Amino acid sequence: MCLRNRILAALFTFVFLCILLTQMTVQAGAIKPDPVVSEIYPHCRTRPIDLVICLDTSGSMEGLIDSARARLWDIVNSLAKARPIPQLRVGLITYGSPSRSNAANGWLVKQTDLTTDLDTVYAKMMSLRTDGGDEFVGWAMRRALDWMQWSNDPQALKLVFIAGNESADQASEVFNFRYVAEEARNRGIIVNSIYCGDREMGVRERWDQVAACGGGSFSAIDMRCGTIQIETPQDRVLLELNLKLNATYVPYGSLGQAGRERQLDQDRNAGHVGVASGASRVAAKGSALYENSGWDLVDGVKQKKVVLRELKDSDLPAAMQAMPAEKREEFVETQFRARADIQKQIAEVSLAREQFLHNSRAQSAGGKQALDEAMIDALRTQAKAKGFKFD
Repeated sequence: MCLRNRILAALFTFVFLCILLTQMTVQAGAIKPDPVVSEIYPHCRTRPIDLVICLDTSGSMEGLIDSARARLWDIVNSLAKARPIPQLRVGLITYGSPSRSNAANGWLVKQTDLTTDLDTVYAKMMSLRTDGGDEFVGWAMRRALDWMQWSNDPQALKLVFIAGNESADQASEVFNFRYVAEEARNRGIIVNSIYCGDREMGVRERWDQVAACGGGSFSAIDMRCGTIQIETPQDRVLLELNLKLNATYVPYGSLGQAGRERQLDQDRNAGHVGVASGASRVAAKGSALYENSGWDLVDGVKQKKVVLRELKDSDLPAAMQAMPAEKREEFVETQFRARADIQKQIAEVSLAREQFLHNSRAQSAGGKQALDEAMIDALRTQAKAKGFKFD
């Protein structure tokens, strides 16, 4: 009898465990697994793109600098079409000019760290001047890795574009570009090379190897192509919309006035380069990539970088200081809505402008590639490989 009871008890336990296991399996099937880090979900609205530009500023590179000035905003406009929306940060390094550095630093200068403040980057570009010197490609790449505060987000697209001429093997006994590029790849940073001159010469000077070792793209460009200004019927409309857009910015805090002045200065600088560059800048300002939360109250509140009610009266512009709290919030909301409406108009006009430019450049380039075209081609290819899509 005792044996019979033990057998029944064991059988009951077995059945109970089978039922319990079945319930757990059903429940587990209803639970979604943890998301995979590399998977892109429709609700992920933004993702980081870190872009470091290394420009040769030695004596023969005036055309390269002019191209960068003329086409920076076209590059931004291309990235603005990516989805998820990029959180774009740009860093700028120059190399090859002894008047701004020294031999111990390889004639390099960090003009800006990675930043969302595109006006600061553009201001630095506009201040660049060329002079003779040694161009150490491997050294510039080394400093791009060391000097920049790269994103730790595993979803981030991290890119270096190094542009210049002369041999990429200069000063290889100090920093060999092959080893530096390999380290960059191991850190998830793609290195792209742009040779300013004939493609075959670029290959002889090892610039193709820079890209091959860095997992990126090699291009040879005609620097003069990047400086061609093609005016469009939409340029004047965009410049008029820019005046309305600027009126929606509300400087705040200790950086407010300086940020506001920098914005207007870069409007003028882009206009001095040419009407086309000025219009390209307006198109970029109308995109989500142009962000000024460090000094503009509308962006600051939108990006949740600042709480309006926590600001001191002295942090606000004079017109807002006399307003009660609820009126201040209403004012910022009004500026936000006005800006959104103007940005929508800018986007519509820019679309027509892009089509006009596409047709005109195809006829005028004569098969030669410009700086922005080389960068945009590589950017789009590498962004797509990282999971971005383009409109």
